[in-house]
Amino acid sequence: EHATRIRPVELGRSFGILEFWFAPGDTEPLTSQNDMGTRLQKVRKVVDGSDKVPLLEVGLDLSIVTNQGAGFCIVRTADGVVPPHMI
Repeated sequence: EHATRIRPVELGRSFGILEFWFAPGDTEPLTSQNDMGTRLQKVRKVVDGSDKVPLLEVGLDLSIVTNQGAGFCIVRTADGVVPPHMI
């Protein structure tokens, strides 16, 4: 929800349904090239201790996105793998 409030033009329509996924370290090029061996993992919305983090410490560092397009994105299945039609 924090991200959708900071970037309402790009992310506002996703308020409440935005999901975050992460890839293993140092796999950015492989992930962007739809490497079949790179599996993403979904970040849980709430984790133990998250209520103890001060809001002042919460932030979001996005790459510059214009309103001219969708920006960079990748497509994965609910399991975090490349869909078969993209292989």
